[in-house]
Amino acid sequence: MNAVLQRLPFDLSALRGLSDKLLNSHRQNNYCGAVKRLNALRAQPADTSFNSAPGFLLNALKREELIASNSMLLHELCFASLGGDGQILEPAMKLALDANFGSVERWREEFVAMGKAAGGESGWVLLSFQPREGTLVNQWPADHTHALAGGMPILALDMYEHAYHMEFGAAVGVYVDAFMANINWAAVYLRYQHAVHAASEAFGATQDDAASALLLDVRRASVFEQASTMLPGARWCDPAAVTAWSGVLPADREVVVYCVYGHEVGRSTAMRLRAAGLKARYLRGGLDGWQAAGRLLVAKPPG
Repeated sequence: MNAVLQRLPFDLSALRGLSDKLLNSHRQNNYCGAVKRLNALRAQPADTSFNSAPGFLLNALKREELIASNSMLLHELCFASLGGDGQILEPAMKLALDANFGSVERWREEFVAMGKAAGGESGWVLLSFQPREGTLVNQWPADHTHALAGGMPILALDMYEHAYHMEFGAAVGVYVDAFMANINWAAVYLRYQHAVHAASEAFGATQDDAASALLLDVRRASVFEQASTMLPGARWCDPAAVTAWSGVLPADREVVVYCVYGHEVGRSTAMRLRAAGLKARYLRGGLDGWQAAGRLLVAKPPG
């Protein structure tokens, strides 16, 4: 089955600091070239006898197929990362960066520095979700054959010279800053949400499961501050500081965490706890589902 070329998912005229000429060249010469090369490589094995083909030939074909596939996918992700104002983050996306990097600013500092450090070389800078640990990490693949096994990239910055040299020359930092100013955080957050949901579905707990478990309220700090009720027997733990408090939880006790709706805040927190060796799950439907089922809520304790 042939890979199909995708259109640029943004209005070229809306981007600031990245010209139509640069982006069209990037798409036409590099992205389209990768897709065409991948389709040619996919057709090649039909004419190849795997039993008689020399090992070096088969290895070369599969390596080139991997390079073309990753080039296609990462270019599509890079383009899909653009089209926003670079600043406005969904609250849950901000929480995820705070929880994994200490703050959005700390994440940005590292991501930008990685991009600028790659100037004159090649590769990508990726923000990727690690399902095993429920975490976000910045990753530097030196080329299209280096990837985080099991990782799910949600933001990609192309640091190959073809992505910037035509317009910025050796001014790599100006290009990186322009990219950052055009990140579409709504799209990044949607990819993060989908990645977390796909990886965590097996770890959901029912409302009845919560009755016998250690129950933790992991609503965002600002949400919990405004709330007046919580689940009976629960205690609040700041999800942005999960690394700090996870170590004091009992390893032999079932743990159920809940957020407002049972989406990525509760799910990712449960995954972080499971990676730390705890028997943790998230409450399906969250507090909203609990309330909708007519279950008891109690007043949040003062202070």
